[in-house]
Amino acid sequence: MSRGAIDLSRLNPAQREAACAGDAPLLVLAGAGTGKTTVITYRIAWLMAEAGVRPDQILAVTFTNKAAKEMRARAGELSGLGPSALDIGTFHGTCGRLLRRHGHLLGLDRHFLIYDADDQVSLMRRCCADLGFDAQTAFVRRLRSKIESWKNQGLGPGEVTPFDDDAFRAAKLYGLYEKRCLEANAVDFGDMLLHTLTLLRRHDAVRHELRGRWSHILVDEYQDTNRVQYEVLRQLAGPEQSLTVVGDDDQSIYRWRGADIGNILRFENDFPGAVVVRLELNYRSTQNILSAANAVIAHNAARKGKTLYTEGDAGEPLTLRLYDSERDEGEAVAYGIEETVAGGVAPSEVVALYRTNAQSRPIEDALRRRRIAYAVYGGIRFYDRREIRDSLAYLRLINNPRSDVDFLRVVNAPARGIGKTSLERLAALAGERGVALFDAARLASAGAGKIGGRQRKQLGAFAQLIDDMREHAADAHPGRLLEEILETSGYRAALRQEGTEEAQDRLDNIDELLQAIDEYVALAPEASLTDFLEEAALATDVDQMADAGESVSLMTLHSAKGLEFHTVFLAGMEEGVFPHRRSVDERAALEEERRLCYVGLTRAKRRVHLSAARRRFTFGEATYSNLSRFLAEIPSELLDLGAGASPRPTPAPARDADWDPAFDDAAFTPAPTLGAGDLPVHREERSGGGFQPGMTVFHATFGEGTLIAVDGSGPRQKLVVEFPEEGRKTIVARFVEPR
Repeated sequence: MSRGAIDLSRLNPAQREAACAGDAPLLVLAGAGTGKTTVITYRIAWLMAEAGVRPDQILAVTFTNKAAKEMRARAGELSGLGPSALDIGTFHGTCGRLLRRHGHLLGLDRHFLIYDADDQVSLMRRCCADLGFDAQTAFVRRLRSKIESWKNQGLGPGEVTPFDDDAFRAAKLYGLYEKRCLEANAVDFGDMLLHTLTLLRRHDAVRHELRGRWSHILVDEYQDTNRVQYEVLRQLAGPEQSLTVVGDDDQSIYRWRGADIGNILRFENDFPGAVVVRLELNYRSTQNILSAANAVIAHNAARKGKTLYTEGDAGEPLTLRLYDSERDEGEAVAYGIEETVAGGVAPSEVVALYRTNAQSRPIEDALRRRRIAYAVYGGIRFYDRREIRDSLAYLRLINNPRSDVDFLRVVNAPARGIGKTSLERLAALAGERGVALFDAARLASAGAGKIGGRQRKQLGAFAQLIDDMREHAADAHPGRLLEEILETSGYRAALRQEGTEEAQDRLDNIDELLQAIDEYVALAPEASLTDFLEEAALATDVDQMADAGESVSLMTLHSAKGLEFHTVFLAGMEEGVFPHRRSVDERAALEEERRLCYVGLTRAKRRVHLSAARRRFTFGEATYSNLSRFLAEIPSELLDLGAGASPRPTPAPARDADWDPAFDDAAFTPAPTLGAGDLPVHREERSGGGFQPGMTVFHATFGEGTLIAVDGSGPRQKLVVEFPEEGRKTIVARFVEPR
């Protein structure tokens, strides 16, 4: 392609500098809304069109399939080469491809399966039982967390140093679990990275081959990399490679799952001669929103430093309101959402954000009462539903019959009368013969092992079913294969026979999975069953986030990263809620909370509504907190406290159980006449008196009912209510409204 083929006129000076930089190590500090994806895609296109780099010499990695797909499409369009020529994928996807090609050096064949968290726990429970440890799920999950932490640090089973009893058990479990995974030809997400690092460290030929293949490596969202991802990059990016990393240290919010902000802060030390380009011109938010975000994040010490600005207007001030309780706050947020939508903002452009999932309940209740459609993101995902996991387990077992986890999941789905005792005896037979459970089922059907006659027959029929499917799996459409196995196995028939609404919902979900498979195959006609299973395993919350349509969104601040909305409602701005109580005593954790606040503020394009509750109820008891320190870090001139408000006092960290007396209610009371975006204060004490037997009351879930009796007073007051459909219920009074 000739020089001048890439039109750089759309880029601002800093973006252009980053896109056209030379081969020295390059760190692009891309603030929120500054066109990060634009820069990385233009750089890829520029390298091909202007610097003469071949497409197959470029490796670009990011964190989600959605981001990788967008980068591939945009870079392909800009360069004129199309997306198929570009090697762009996620960290896990890239490592998966390397392991499918070179994994035999570690004892894996190319059809290995990817175990998710539930698969891990299932296998670890069996390993714990074999080791004589407690096999209860809660204990196993605790050990799994420690093992995942070691994997994120790049430590294999033989490299960990136990320091207490739990760590000793976790180390023992780690070794046996990894052995069983290799025997089953399976890896989990942590293994995909750790095995790749082991491969690159142990096998010089593989490392040299890959360094010879990729002359330019680009990494998106570098602030989210953990230690093992960093080490993989160091192995791939030798002195002869050109390395570009793009990220924002102010948006590093995944420390709890292993992300190391030090990777981006140390970049210039790790890669001498590095060039740093700061992207600070924001294309998303108003200046008032950016100034608030800048002011908050400036209080962090662990950062490179940058200041966001816009060439657009200042916009409206951020609103700040205080409410008596979380119920009143929820009502206010719902009212504000209703008014915002009535003012012409699309529901999909409105979001309520909160620090923890538990905070969504009062907001959801209020939205339901107002009949406002909403979608909660970050809850149970589509691919986590039981019927979806069962369906995929069938496909995975067909693809790899050595997977004991998948065998155990579907051998009794639907019920085949193969009980716990029979499975224990089958496991003993598998251990004696050194084979997988599937192969042991074949042996049992032929008379081996101490298994009853009826169970032998059922195991034989199940094994034959899987073998029959395997005979044509290689050439079959994955969707049609799934349809056949679900019909032949009786899985669909069992749901149809159940005849409940829940069963019908599960059938509808299976149909949705079949539709997803059809769409995948339509986009990748040459894809194999292995390819689809990998795509499903690597799916993320963001990848699965469908078009919000006519629904407003509710989500945690962690889930909101990478998204943008016209209007943001940020609830729960109290010490102990946000920042979270577990973070206030540790500087690194507190700074991550502040970065989370920065992320929340910069999701908004035009409006931000901040709110706090004077008290929250936990287990029926009212707890009081001070306002979040993050509110004190926002300059007063950027905040609208309501008509007639006095100057905002400065909140201090909580010292006792009482609300800081410096906060007078008048400072947070809006004017009687409310505009479309204002939040009203609801101060009615709903858990106090006023309820009389015989009156009509309303509950968000059960609807209208007749109050039968009143028990107690204050926050613990309970009501006995007779509902037409649900019968008699005893309910805490604050969840009920008089009608």
